Amino acid sequence: MRILIVTTYGFDPAFPSRPEQLQARALADCGHTVIAHEYLDHRYPGQSQRHEWLSGAIPVHRTATLGFFAPESLLRLFTLDRPDIIHLHHLRNLLGFQTVLAAQRLGIPVVLTVHGLLHDSDLVVDRERPLEAPLRYDNVLTTLGRLVARLARGAHPRRAVRNYLIHAPLRWVDHVVALSRSEREFLAHLDVDPQRVSVLPNAVDVQTYCDTPPPVALRPPLVLFIGQLVPRKGYDLLVRAMPIVLNAVPEARFVFVSHNRSGEAELRRIAASGGVAHRLEIVGRVSETEKIRLLRQAAVVAVPSRYEGFGIPLIEALAAGAPVVTTDVVAGNEIIEHERTGLLVPYGNVAALADALTRLLNDRTLGERLATVGRAEVFARYSADVLAKHLENLYRRLIAERARHREKARPR
Repeated sequence: MRILIVTTYGFDPAFPSRPEQLQARALADCGHTVIAHEYLDHRYPGQSQRHEWLSGAIPVHRTATLGFFAPESLLRLFTLDRPDIIHLHHLRNLLGFQTVLAAQRLGIPVVLTVHGLLHDSDLVVDRERPLEAPLRYDNVLTTLGRLVARLARGAHPRRAVRNYLIHAPLRWVDHVVALSRSEREFLAHLDVDPQRVSVLPNAVDVQTYCDTPPPVALRPPLVLFIGQLVPRKGYDLLVRAMPIVLNAVPEARFVFVSHNRSGEAELRRIAASGGVAHRLEIVGRVSETEKIRLLRQAAVVAVPSRYEGFGIPLIEALAAGAPVVTTDVVAGNEIIEHERTGLLVPYGNVAALADALTRLLNDRTLGERLATVGRAEVFARYSADVLAKHLENLYRRLIAERARHREKARPR
């Protein structure tokens, strides 16, 4: 098969473990021709080269966008790069609208992976706390009729049109990939036919975690947080739990690793007000090697998120053999099964979070059991090879369906 992957920033060579790259390399290893289109963005070194080859003999073509129009990408789709199937990544993708329209004209089936539906500011009231208010399904414009009605009611024209251009592809693509069962339910509320939706996880580079991790019992009492310092990741909940944990386990250490330190001042303020600033360590961006070292050193990894679009931090922690505590919300509660592969705590409950962390710091046998089961499950479910097999079957089915429709429409 000739497969075109259209994304936003997924093929930046500085981040080889991004899901699009893992998917592309796995499909290329299966013998398919894979081509990638994404944004050209001179703000980022990895996005500033117009054309390059990545590992796996995958050509990446980056294009400037003029709003929702990217002439070079469109021209390549119609000529040099015409594929058998297109896999579009990210709903809020400036290349999406034109790609789907062109695919309809060319008779090419399209698959869309939406990647965290509750990041969508048209759907949620607060992207950092999306589950704290009802979702605004009626605000999402997926049809031309809804757009016209919204404009007739006096909506801001530019915002309304942008809303439509982002969301209309949901109705037009041949198939939608949801990253969780909850995401599939959200899509159903947006009138996406459940028959056109599959639940398939992102691929995670689990092969880098193949070495046997050290026993949990031998690890220092380290509580590790890896994620952005933004409210959605719940860093504030973890720092508020620190005094409770330290009262029970005085020797515990808390390390926060983040490439986005926008909430650092608030983190330090909360720690200082709780009298635990001396037990707090904040680390900036780390290499993959250093990240894995920290995960294998942790007695427990805390992921107190208010929402996870997919949950890569959870999967990486499990792959490294670390016990995990996370919030009982989507999509973390589909990766972690309480008392089997990790511990789940109620949304926003600092006391419950502290109790779960303390429990794992004190009961290393429990941590070892959870980590062992979780690690085995991660390797069985989330490798790129497993995803590639599912996608191959989906692609072949959609290509065959499109061929049958063409045959029926052909004049006799």
